[in-house]
Amino acid sequence: MASTPHPSIPDTLAANADSLLELRALVGRLTDADLARSLGGGWTVGTALGHLAFWDMRVAVMADRWKVDNAVYGSNIDDEGVNEAIEPLLLAASGRALATMALASAAAANTAINRLPPELLARAVGGNGVFEGRRADHRREHIEQIERALAGG
Repeated sequence: MASTPHPSIPDTLAANADSLLELRALVGRLTDADLARSLGGGWTVGTALGHLAFWDMRVAVMADRWKVDNAVYGSNIDDEGVNEAIEPLLLAASGRALATMALASAAAANTAINRLPPELLARAVGGNGVFEGRRADHRREHIEQIERALAGG
């Protein structure tokens, strides 16, 4: 099976910027009732936005560390274990606070990714490893999930 080529750096940065605009549009129209709507599996719209906030902020922190250290590194991380561990924290926070954090974290991730030197940026957006600089895919996955729930599907 042939592998799919990775999107170019300019395409990735544009997709990240577009997905932030999509996230802003979504959050801007969510009511408190929408934020409390169930997505199944114990998640709500608010917790999904908190999930995005966490992963985008992790990317922002990692990109800033990479820039300072001029090195690409990560850690072996169990994404599902992390999601499970942060779920009680997300459920304890207000949906509105999580929505606000999602926007701030997405903006921080985009900024940090955009500031990476070219050689680090190429590694950040070109791989499928611990650090994924193409934030648009993850954001859109949850934006679509939320849109389906709001539409009753």
